[in-house]
Amino acid sequence: MDVLWLAHAIPYPPKAGFLTRSYNLLRELARHQRVDLIAFVQEPWVTTLFPSLEQGLAESRQALEGFCRSVTFLPIEAVRGRWGRPLTAARALLRGSTYATSWLVSASARAAIARQAATTRYALVHFDTIGLAPYAAVTGGAPAMLTHHNIESHMLLRRADNAGNALARAYFRREGRKLQEIERRVAPRFAVHITCSELDSARFRRIVPDARVVVIPNGVDCEFFAPGGSPTRPDSVVFVGSMNWYPNVDAMLFFLQQVWPRLKERVPGATMDIAGSSPPASLVKLAGSLPDVRVHGYLPDVRPLIDQAAVYVCPIRDGGGTKLKILDAFAMRKCVVAHPIACEGIDVTAGSDVILASTAEEFVAEISRLLADAGQRRALGTAARRLAESYSFRGIGERFNATAEDVARQPPVDTRP
Repeated sequence: MDVLWLAHAIPYPPKAGFLTRSYNLLRELARHQRVDLIAFVQEPWVTTLFPSLEQGLAESRQALEGFCRSVTFLPIEAVRGRWGRPLTAARALLRGSTYATSWLVSASARAAIARQAATTRYALVHFDTIGLAPYAAVTGGAPAMLTHHNIESHMLLRRADNAGNALARAYFRREGRKLQEIERRVAPRFAVHITCSELDSARFRRIVPDARVVVIPNGVDCEFFAPGGSPTRPDSVVFVGSMNWYPNVDAMLFFLQQVWPRLKERVPGATMDIAGSSPPASLVKLAGSLPDVRVHGYLPDVRPLIDQAAVYVCPIRDGGGTKLKILDAFAMRKCVVAHPIACEGIDVTAGSDVILASTAEEFVAEISRLLADAGQRRALGTAARRLAESYSFRGIGERFNATAEDVARQPPVDTRP
């Protein structure tokens, strides 16, 4: 069948959480269906992952045209320039809307999507985030599905609870509540809502009780992320995550400020490696003031760094959805110490395939214990690999395709505003 896929970022390369999910589900769907892709160009992502914007667009197009029938890239006009993002946020406030549902919207993009929708009688339109929902009115009335990588309103309200000052708390709380209203209003336009976990499904149903929600979990490429057999560096700790995503930055600031000094007292030879694109200056400066901490920035291949580490840490305390970095580490048979929030949506068994820690004291105690116990690290890593194999993208892709075919059989819905 003919499918139109709308994406809020170019789903290539699969080297960050949401990019990995979108790329793999798009590829798996294209094994069965004819897919036309329209993707917005988030320039900071492209220029981080490629030497230049031009090269990134060319290589991404070539890769995606390997399984998509057509590929169209659209600029994001609202966030161009130094003041694009704050002005878009201010306009959303004044209009009673939200940044999440405003930043991708433009008249030129609306026209381009409408032209593409008019070329083909699509059996299905897939929207890859709620920020694309304003375009539902121009896609021709075909049955539609909406993916929630996170439940955005829940994530904003959690961010409000964790914000460090009153102004930020007020802003994120307002955005979260307004986005809940929008989620309720637009939900009926979509035949099905796709979430990453049962937990996120429950969160969404609390907002929209009568919505049809289907879980398509995050997954991992267990052939790519596999143990490499490198010798383990003694007393080594690693974290991998894009540093232009605030939960990852918060996690590392917490770890370096509250965990690392105490861990070094317990394990003087401990080393810490942090890899991920666009680390902020504050994090780089903090790491530079601490012994044996290295911030690598973007690495084309993170597997050797993970493979050599004794313990993988994931102290993420904010955000939403499920963390593909956890599954990647599991697939590489790593011993993982993580905050419970970092494991949301993954069917972990504490003490068997992961060690959970919530406070700085717990992280220090668990990491120091595991650095001294190679046998326990091996046992945890072996169980983690077994769990990761149950999250293979090939099987998840089959479930996603079956859901898409079921949605395509549904009658069209009213997509008018």
